[in-house]
Amino acid sequence: MSNDNKSKAALAEFIANGKEFLALAKSISTSDLGKAPIAGEWSAAYVLHHMCDGELHFATRYLNNLAEDTPKIFPFNEEIYPDRLKYDKRDALASLAAIEGIQIATANILSAIPEEDWTRTSMHEERGLMTLLQLVELASGHNKSHARQLQGIIAAL
Repeated sequence: MSNDNKSKAALAEFIANGKEFLALAKSISTSDLGKAPIAGEWSAAYVLHHMCDGELHFATRYLNNLAEDTPKIFPFNEEIYPDRLKYDKRDALASLAAIEGIQIATANILSAIPEEDWTRTSMHEERGLMTLLQLVELASGHNKSHARQLQGIIAAL
């Protein structure tokens, strides 16, 4: 597969996985967002806050990758975020709106870049050198993983 086809396929999958996550999130009633029906697991609201924070991180990575030469990427420490970023006090619908807006803006940006930009690199502290294509694939998998998590929550409600 040519690089052009790889980037187009990755972008299409990124967009599809984001839409799948959003559709699942929007299918949960507001009254059910705060419920944690699976013992020891997050509520849908916590998943939304996590995804909002993740989308912010990923978008920053893309922008830095496109604007800077081999920028550093700092890991996303999801273990401390629920407490430090007050998931219990945040508005789940605000996080959902932010996720959707960031995904739309990101897709718009990535759809407009020239093919050669997909090979631009960033240096991840844990993963090493990563191309923009790899960053988008990582985020796409993140969306898919948390869509499956929401499916489990919905099934347990």
